[in-house]
Amino acid sequence: RYGITMFAISALDIALWDLAGKVKGVPLHQLIGGAKRSTIPAYASLMRIGNPAQIAAECKKAIKLGYAAIKLHETTVPAVSAAREAIGPGVPLMVDMNCPLDGPAAIQFARDCKQAAPMFLEEPVWPPEDFATLAEVRREGRLDIAAGENACTVHQFRQMMTAGAVSHAQPSVIKVGGVTEFLRVAVLADEFGVQVIPHSPYFGPGFLATLHLMAIRDAGLIEVFFMKRPACLWGERIAVDAHGHVAVPQGPGLGYEPDRDVMEKYRVA
Repeated sequence: RYGITMFAISALDIALWDLAGKVKGVPLHQLIGGAKRSTIPAYASLMRIGNPAQIAAECKKAIKLGYAAIKLHETTVPAVSAAREAIGPGVPLMVDMNCPLDGPAAIQFARDCKQAAPMFLEEPVWPPEDFATLAEVRREGRLDIAAGENACTVHQFRQMMTAGAVSHAQPSVIKVGGVTEFLRVAVLADEFGVQVIPHSPYFGPGFLATLHLMAIRDAGLIEVFFMKRPACLWGERIAVDAHGHVAVPQGPGLGYEPDRDVMEKYRVA
């Protein structure tokens, strides 16, 4: 139900939706409900840095480039506090912890971070499928909680939401079961009143598919790795613009074909 088999099924599902769009000559978003937005606001997903001064500098850089929000991958209160001080009170700040803590430690961390007003803590608890503990952290830590990049199929998301574990669901289109399963998760999240903030720090078809999936929704951000890439298969077409948005592809299927010159340049002989 999870792991490499479901990842492979996700890839096949995305590819089949891409082909369906190309056969019909329409973009993916038209096949799955129709776009409500032509651009999606992006948040800068920072690497784990550790040093508060360097974190602050990267946050300021991202905001200057127009990003709508910041996500840290940090596990210390000074790191979170430094980011908030750098970006000011009006910018959403998310904290992805990558499952390092038990319940009591996660509750304490949430309380200690309260002053920095994070939009949510993401996956504070190990193991990630311990939804009962995650719900306890949400309740006792008094902060919103996000999870889902390590959850698979709508069935596991239903367990998560029924437990009251999350305020923000983060389906990952390349893990959850592809476009088909992502759509089911989104319907479920709407039924539970849970926001959809997908996991999408990708550079390939998964990122393009996520753009289409978010285009059919009224709200929600897209995750963009905050880094300088030496090359991109889609050129500058998926770059974040000066207003902090990424344009939704309008070509058939996923919308863009990979740059074959880039493929050749980086091909492993």
